[in-house]
Amino acid sequence: MQNKRWHSAIPSLLTLLLVLAWLLPGLVGHDPWKGNESRSIGFVHSLLSGAPAAIPTLAGEPLPVHPPLFTWVAANAAQSLSDWLPVHDATRLTGGMFVLLALIFSGFTGRLLYGSEHGRLAVLVLIGSVGLLVRAHEAIPQSALLAAYALAGFGFALSLRRPLIGGALAGTGIGMAFMSIGAVEALALLLAAMLLPVMAPAWRTRASLAAALAMVVSALPWLLIWPLMLYQQAPGVLAEWWHVDTLGRFALLPAHGGMGTLYYLTFLPWFAWPAWPLALWALWKARRHGLTAPGIALPLLMFLSLLGVLSLTNDPREIHGLPLLLPLAWLAAGSTYTLRRGAANALYWFAMMTFLVVIAAAWVYWSAFDLGVPARLSAHVHKIQPGYTGEFRPLMVALALGYCFAWLVLLVLLKRTPQRPLIAWAAGITLAWGLAASLFMYPVNARMSYRSMISSMEPALPSHGCVASQDLNEAMRAMLDYWIDLRTLPVKSLAQSHCPALLVQYDENFPPELTADWREVWQGNRPGNRSERFALYRRVQARH
Repeated sequence: MQNKRWHSAIPSLLTLLLVLAWLLPGLVGHDPWKGNESRSIGFVHSLLSGAPAAIPTLAGEPLPVHPPLFTWVAANAAQSLSDWLPVHDATRLTGGMFVLLALIFSGFTGRLLYGSEHGRLAVLVLIGSVGLLVRAHEAIPQSALLAAYALAGFGFALSLRRPLIGGALAGTGIGMAFMSIGAVEALALLLAAMLLPVMAPAWRTRASLAAALAMVVSALPWLLIWPLMLYQQAPGVLAEWWHVDTLGRFALLPAHGGMGTLYYLTFLPWFAWPAWPLALWALWKARRHGLTAPGIALPLLMFLSLLGVLSLTNDPREIHGLPLLLPLAWLAAGSTYTLRRGAANALYWFAMMTFLVVIAAAWVYWSAFDLGVPARLSAHVHKIQPGYTGEFRPLMVALALGYCFAWLVLLVLLKRTPQRPLIAWAAGITLAWGLAASLFMYPVNARMSYRSMISSMEPALPSHGCVASQDLNEAMRAMLDYWIDLRTLPVKSLAQSHCPALLVQYDENFPPELTADWREVWQGNRPGNRSERFALYRRVQARH
């Protein structure tokens, strides 16, 4: 009996091993990267430096772009791990923790909707999704949103068996979605909850009323506590957040234009591969009599609700679509055992050939970066990335070889089962990320980090007085505060500035034109990046 239990536990253990091999590399060991990650780390650094917990603050300025759940959790993690990890690594680990929670709850949901075997399949589809690969390893609040959606989906599914517990979990997920990004994403979940009884008879019972009550009660604290705290401390910041970053996101308001109706459908073919064709197959199989079944209705409504709400916003971005992967993964997991043999074999061979090419390309480009061979390719890649000096790193090479060997062994041992294509693809994605994290983390870090550029600028800064800034992006402001404790004073015109120094960001095609009162003392950019340039000026004549 014990041997039988151990044998049945092996697939779950292998899935866990694959998840860890996919998730852990790249979470620590490199600088904050430009964009969303630098901004998130800037919020955490500001909170640790004494900013009010209720007021999202970046480099000394209130910036209520989203509620502070991720910042709060990451700041606590950074304090707890301060003896072992810098703030940016601890913040990135927080993102990884939320992604792991999303995988766990998505697996639980798959088990409830389709059966025990399908929980692992939902996880495999998620880690195999191309669009999640890089985002899962960044310090971004959208990782908390992904966990919130997975928890809400699990709560909706569980409410059919345990109404009060399921409703409470669904409400917690809705509240977490609000506290992660804002009201738009929470609204999409509420819309799905209201439509479930309309579409699916399974949620049209008295028990569902108890689940709905539990959902509302559990969601209310998440929806009310932070806005009340912010109102008490900074009512103006709350009003700005509500009008600009909540109501202002909707393109239907007269002051805004440019709806992103079709945007989220245009990038899904690569972003949600291989989930979307499997999800379409599930819908096709259920087209006549199964669309109201819980395993179809729940993920379909969650997908359509979020897609519909996001399509009415005026800031369409790929990162906002991360939760769309969850319902697609559930539908894909439910369709795996019904996939025709020819389609399953095609996906398996496509995965094998794709990642054999990835292996070959990775080692050739690594050789060009770190060994200088072949010489022509080496000259080309170092021209693209001029700030990187190649170096042979035995530990990183051994790790990359280990990923290649493990993937090849897995392919040899895989039996011809309906799960084989998903396992092969998820393992291939894991291989690709393992190669990226081991062989290319250093050159990518040289390109994506502001650290070296800020270090080169630091000697040119004034020893006394403030530094004004013009057109400086939020990521750069955050990293100046994080690396050298410099908080610039943003100005729209030089007439507003009384500072002896001015830092300007500009495009190389449109260099700044300043008066003779300013003298350029430094200019620079991230190595390899030409469009995003910076210049530091010192005032020649003091004001009287």
